[in-house]
Amino acid sequence: MKPDHLRPGPLPRRVWLDRHALGLACLALGIIAFVVVTVSQDVIWATPDPRVSVPAFLVTLAAAIASLARRERAVPLWLGGLGCAAAALVLGWVLMLAAVVVVTVVLILILHAVM
Repeated sequence: MKPDHLRPGPLPRRVWLDRHALGLACLALGIIAFVVVTVSQDVIWATPDPRVSVPAFLVTLAAAIASLARRERAVPLWLGGLGCAAAALVLGWVLMLAAVVVVTVVLILILHAVM
């Protein structure tokens, strides 16, 4: 183990961006896919249009595979992107589950305060 004064400092932003470019692109694509699918739906709890959600997921998946192929070690970035794109595939169910979880947590907090 090296002493503190001999350890390398944090990487400059430009170097970090160069080393994690596809992982960051995957995260951005996943977030964009989620937003586009959310905005394009008529009824928010309905199943999303597969003509929009599936290609968005596949593009995000391709960026994740490319990040893995480059060995970027940007696992949280591409996992976050794939998670957002996968949530866009089943957006209605994700939102209903989130609503049920929120109501359950609120009820637990109320009952905990009362009892």
